[in-house]
Amino acid sequence: MKDQVDSLVRRNVKAANLDSTLTIERSAFVKSEILAGSLKILYVAPERLNNEGFIQMMNQLPDRIALVAIDEAHCISQWGASFRPEYLKIARFCEEQDVQRVLCLTATATPQVIEDICNSFHIEPEGVFRTPVYRPNLSLLVEVAATLEKKLGILVPHLKARKGPAIIYVTLQKHTDDIALALLSRGFEGVLTYHAGMSADERQKVQEQFMEGEDHIVVATIAFGMGIDKSNIRVVAHLFMPKTLENYSQEIGRAGRDGLRSTCIMFLSSEDIPTLEGFCRGDTCSKTSIQSWLREVALKSPDADGTLSFNLYDQSRTYDIRSTVLNLSYAQLELEYNCIRAITPFYSVYEVTPLGDRQRILKDASREAKTIRKYWREKSTKFEINVVDTAQQAHVDRNELARKINAWELEGLVQTKASQVRARYSVLASPLPTSDAGIENIADKMFHGMQTREEEGIAKIRQVLKLATDDECLPRSLCRYFGGEDNIPEDGCGHCSFCLQGQAVVFTLCPPAAINPAQINAILSACHERSDPRLLARMAFGITSPKLTVMKCSTSHPLFGSMVNSDFNALVQAFDLECAKVEYISPAASSSKRTYSQTSRGRATTNKRGRRS
Repeated sequence: MKDQVDSLVRRNVKAANLDSTLTIERSAFVKSEILAGSLKILYVAPERLNNEGFIQMMNQLPDRIALVAIDEAHCISQWGASFRPEYLKIARFCEEQDVQRVLCLTATATPQVIEDICNSFHIEPEGVFRTPVYRPNLSLLVEVAATLEKKLGILVPHLKARKGPAIIYVTLQKHTDDIALALLSRGFEGVLTYHAGMSADERQKVQEQFMEGEDHIVVATIAFGMGIDKSNIRVVAHLFMPKTLENYSQEIGRAGRDGLRSTCIMFLSSEDIPTLEGFCRGDTCSKTSIQSWLREVALKSPDADGTLSFNLYDQSRTYDIRSTVLNLSYAQLELEYNCIRAITPFYSVYEVTPLGDRQRILKDASREAKTIRKYWREKSTKFEINVVDTAQQAHVDRNELARKINAWELEGLVQTKASQVRARYSVLASPLPTSDAGIENIADKMFHGMQTREEEGIAKIRQVLKLATDDECLPRSLCRYFGGEDNIPEDGCGHCSFCLQGQAVVFTLCPPAAINPAQINAILSACHERSDPRLLARMAFGITSPKLTVMKCSTSHPLFGSMVNSDFNALVQAFDLECAKVEYISPAASSSKRTYSQTSRGRATTNKRGRRS
């Protein structure tokens, strides 16, 4: 956002961004500009639309919002490859604010995604405008290579022949350094790495180097590229197959924007497929996990202000639900079941460092200050306080404690560092059912939705393979996927793998390995969980989960991923048979404490057969 704002300001456009990176002073200035009607363009993340203060500020505007522009609008659609639940709430915001116009922008919308976007924002068919998908200056090549060495052997000549920058996309963060070192050892200079695990400053530095340089090579995960507008990128290589055609189209679209010839290479290898499949399988948790989570939400007592608040990090680990899936599940309760509404989150823990003379803090006689001093824990030169726990123990308002700490900071008395964010929700007219039957009904629907999304994800991997190995011009196949063949010549593009060779790329997937009983027993010996066969299958296949991390059975365990070449569903069935032998009771659990059904309140439920779904 900052890069785009800076670009607009240089063109004398009154623009600003409002996000958590701003200082208190800068944030206050931007808000004053908004209320004064001085700004023409404001950049915010979709999550900002949950913020009560932001909504109140929008309600104070003298005029209606003239335009809401949504970039990456395909994230609105549940059919899209990058679905984000917060994007669904933009349409509601536009309706509530009576926005005059909406502009949805995306480079990767299939016909189904376009339909979803139009339905969400009530856009008529004549309001849809398309530009051609086909870029005649891009050569789309597919290569089959079983090992990394063979991939590099094919890629290196293209990199040496290029006259401009290159992007090499990899699947995992660890791949970036491995590939960069391999290229450096082959004499390449200016090789950069980029992934989401790097600090914001490190990523910004790499991005600036790439933008300012003329022939840098950046080895990156899909985290790289958003907001990159460099016209002379000559090579985009997918050293590992992309997960979806949407990803592929977006990433090759960064090449050759100046109209000059550029090369896009996709590598196929059977060994790469399980990792992609793991991304799809990993978001599906067990149905009982959903039931246990729903029960906590339904039975949670409201806070003093009547709202519900949850530590999503703790819930993720407790119920073995990935954070992204948990966010989606809360959005479903909000948008599909209309029982809660996300509002401004808050922090539960504050680290307070006094600045200069601490006597003003120690002499503050307000009730809130006395409470804070009574409950904070001294840590060397700092103090730490959990305002949620303190509010409950001292029977005071959490907001008042937080306001006092913030007031000290504004006065320059302390420096604070907040942590352990808690999501916060208001309760709407249709609360969640509290009965076992009602909770199970919603859990069934949510679980079915997860299974559907999982299989759709697997299908998208197959679509990439189909494009790469079809007996047809690659750009023609890609354009058809996005709803049209555009302006491709009748006899094909003339410079993709198929057109150059006159035949399809030959690639054969290795069949799944047979289930090895010895390996099954090894996993069972290492992981004592018996209530969730899918968790055991995840460990065997190499799919991370919050609970596996807690149990130390994740990436650092020698057996993690030891059965990655087996069929995942066959693994689930094999472990289900083993768990059934002990009635889904973990070894450490007695008959009165069945781990498959324990909730935060110690209540147990099973399905009719006593199995965990």
